[in-house]
Amino acid sequence: MDGGSEINNLPVRVYRKIGNSPGASEELLAKFRIHLPDRPGSLAAFASVIADRGGNISFFHYDRSKDSNRVVVEVRFEQDDSLQSLLNSLKENHYSFDSSQFFQDDLQITALENILEIKVRLGNIPGTLAAFASALAEHDANVIFMLYDEDIDPGSADISMVTKDPEEIDRLLNAINEKGYYYRVVYRGTDEQEVSHIIGLKLVEKFFIRLKKLLPQSDIEELKSLVESSKDLSQDLLQFYKEAGNNLEAGDVFEKVLTFASRSRSRTGDKFSVIEMPVLKFGDVTLSGFRLPTSENLYVFRHGDELTMIDSGHGIYYEDIKRLLKNKSLDPAKVKRIFVTHPDTDHAGASGYFEDEFGARIFMHPGSDDVISNMNRAHGISGGLLDLNKYYTRLSVKFTACKFPMRVHHLATDKLGRIGGFKIIDTFEIGDLRFDVLESHGGHTAGLVFYLNREYGLIFTSDFLLNIQSLSPEEKEHMSIYRYLLTNPNSNSNIYKEETAALKQLIESLNRELKRFSRAVCIFPGHGEYYRFRDLI
Repeated sequence: MDGGSEINNLPVRVYRKIGNSPGASEELLAKFRIHLPDRPGSLAAFASVIADRGGNISFFHYDRSKDSNRVVVEVRFEQDDSLQSLLNSLKENHYSFDSSQFFQDDLQITALENILEIKVRLGNIPGTLAAFASALAEHDANVIFMLYDEDIDPGSADISMVTKDPEEIDRLLNAINEKGYYYRVVYRGTDEQEVSHIIGLKLVEKFFIRLKKLLPQSDIEELKSLVESSKDLSQDLLQFYKEAGNNLEAGDVFEKVLTFASRSRSRTGDKFSVIEMPVLKFGDVTLSGFRLPTSENLYVFRHGDELTMIDSGHGIYYEDIKRLLKNKSLDPAKVKRIFVTHPDTDHAGASGYFEDEFGARIFMHPGSDDVISNMNRAHGISGGLLDLNKYYTRLSVKFTACKFPMRVHHLATDKLGRIGGFKIIDTFEIGDLRFDVLESHGGHTAGLVFYLNREYGLIFTSDFLLNIQSLSPEEKEHMSIYRYLLTNPNSNSNIYKEETAALKQLIESLNRELKRFSRAVCIFPGHGEYYRFRDLI
């Protein structure tokens, strides 16, 4: 039975070992994976089965954040038939060796206050873990992480657990203290600690706990209900975090952006507010700029009896945007055209609502079609981050109530000329203002364009050349993420850097020309207030 053999067709690794004490006899060790229900008392029941069969646990590992049910355990026996007896008992009690029968990656933990992590001294004899686990079960404490390895520390185990309410933690600690256990508290929820450092929390739970720093409890409950009621949304969250684990740095960046996207849900209705930028006038055309609650900009041109917009903001703000326009004497029914810079939800998310209610025509680069139809901002670009972008896009669409247009009016892609390092692919007019459409190099996402009016030096730079200085501390935290996000999805940041440099060169050149007319280039970014050439960094 030595070295990885199977017993009764069960995946159990079996080997023999001489005991550590002088004159010790040969012992039998069995190592295997088994699946337990993710609920209080499971560990106690499982450890008791082992103790009843004379087994002594020499290694035990469970990390709920990796797998809700899988446990890896090594058990030491003095008699060979004890192993067979244990395996028979586990089968009779319907324990699963090969796959989880209980897997449900739900949201059980949304409060740090209910979490306790301790290092506890346990005697290295049969039944010790079963007795301690039973004490936990008496207080309905669910173990979310445990590591015990007798080769590292034969008398100590690291255990994290969660209780139904914070007060139960005190009662639990008093109980194990009365039972004579020696322990040290490593973490309890009353202490400040970054949630990412807490072992045993599912990634979905970490996401919701992070949101608690930004959202009131009522909004957290709404999001929790949204996720739990939508099988697709819940699955997308799981897949997102799976891909984030494969792309650690990028995954962290996207997760933070997703957190801020979720925050949009709490800034609607009475909580909706904008930062209004100074109104500009160019001949008979007026331009109003508004910074929405999650920092993205909405630009509205009034010319004659019509309104034209550049970008639309998140879809969840649609009703608020309509009310905002009315309050500024801008009739939303007069929005006839929306020119979208690119198909991210914070720039295109409300455009479909304007199309549906008022018949507005939505103009986008043809490259946006694949992004929208495949719900993947990185569609068409190969690389390791392709799936991460897909699930990020799907989640952002759902969290922010994005409504892409049913019919996209394509900007032309003919090469009409060049300006600086960019192709001019189309033109359009807003009143007497003529705009060139410049095609992006692809440094941010597919289907991105810049809009340039040369006469007055107006350039709409989308998510390039952002005005970080104008943002609040909270917005700056959000925008700092874009330094990492604004890269080609195949992890090649060179395209973004080259494109940014080309934009600056174009602006510098155009500004020199405009000096002859006592004008200067004005930059209208996708986030932050617009600013003049002199402030270009």
